[in-house]
Amino acid sequence: SPTAQTNFNTAMSGDGFSHKAVPDSGFSLFLADQTRKVHFIRHAEGFHNAETEKTGSNYCLLRPEGKAASEHPLYDSRLTPKGVDQAVSLRKIL
Repeated sequence: SPTAQTNFNTAMSGDGFSHKAVPDSGFSLFLADQTRKVHFIRHAEGFHNAETEKTGSNYCLLRPEGKAASEHPLYDSRLTPKGVDQAVSLRKIL
């Protein structure tokens, strides 16, 4: 109801509470205007993703026994052209 909404909006008016002061715990939900938003993004398409999609399994990611991971052709895969486009598109909206 409009009355309930008005009461909700003014419920803390005049109570002397200041959201600018950091509490002893160092954390406050009322510090939103002093915080940063962090977006966690997994990643865009890499060559390893394209290869697993092409082969239909993750077996292409296995390395031969006795070989170092860094010797695998997909080790530290870079983004495919599609992945670069995905990253550029995402950057535009963030």
